[in-house]
Amino acid sequence: MNFKTKTILLLSVSLIFFASQIGTALAGFGVSPSSVLNKNLVPGSFYEQDIYLVQGTPDVDLKATIIINAGKINDWIKIENGNSFIIPKGTQQFAMKVNVNVPSNAELGKYKGTIIVNTTPIGKQKDGVSVVLGADVGIDLDVTSIKVSDFSIQNFQIQDTAKGSPIKFLIKVKNDGNVDNGPTKVALTFFDQYHSKQLGQQEEVITEKVKSFQTKTLSVEFPNNLDVGSYWADAKIYNGGNVAVDSKIVFNIVSPSVVKVKTQSKFFAVKLPNLSAVPFWVYLLAAAIVIILLLVVIIILILRNKKGE
Repeated sequence: MNFKTKTILLLSVSLIFFASQIGTALAGFGVSPSSVLNKNLVPGSFYEQDIYLVQGTPDVDLKATIIINAGKINDWIKIENGNSFIIPKGTQQFAMKVNVNVPSNAELGKYKGTIIVNTTPIGKQKDGVSVVLGADVGIDLDVTSIKVSDFSIQNFQIQDTAKGSPIKFLIKVKNDGNVDNGPTKVALTFFDQYHSKQLGQQEEVITEKVKSFQTKTLSVEFPNNLDVGSYWADAKIYNGGNVAVDSKIVFNIVSPSVVKVKTQSKFFAVKLPNLSAVPFWVYLLAAAIVIILLLVVIIILILRNKKGE
């Protein structure tokens, strides 16, 4: 096999692979994650999970039809969106919320099943036959008698507070266990804006709990005798007798006429481009340009090879 043949073969394979990847990306449909999974349910538990319906080219509205195939636990499974709903055009990732209600008299054991998702483009048919895309979501649940007590602090902040109003300490709590749970106490030590002079110390007991497998923001109020200005607070969040969080945060006391919320804990995330907003013809144009460039490269290599002969 000479150089010209090898070159043409290599570029042809690359071209075919590229074209197939474009086709897959444009027509792809899937789910993430692939299953509704919980191994720590107890009788009477409520559990919810988002399943994202992902499509490569959201250029039309899609009608989604859901079929639950889970045998004797069919009644446990509910789709909050309904068993039939529309995925709007331009939506690349659509959240389908699955609710699991375990009866209080449920038998202990393992339960499995499938949620079947079928989608049909609305108003877009080919040869009179609708194109149906779909995916399956597994159901994998365990009902146990073992009590699991576990929660995590996702975020906390002190809102900017008007002078004379209670200081609100907000805690976002995720309960990963199968019993109601949450932090038990918050202790705050206040300092001036330089964190050099201690201004007072307060603590409040938390009686509100977060239900199993839920995420909730709890609000704890503290008396406020601080003047307008910026302050530090050393915050300790307790789980029983143990300190779950020990941190410092900044907050502001403002005039009653200027009350606004300022987030103290900042989260950084990479913002990906919204490809769903790109028109379909742009994908086709990009594919055509790549194909033309590959053909030009092939022609140039062939001509150079001929000159060399």
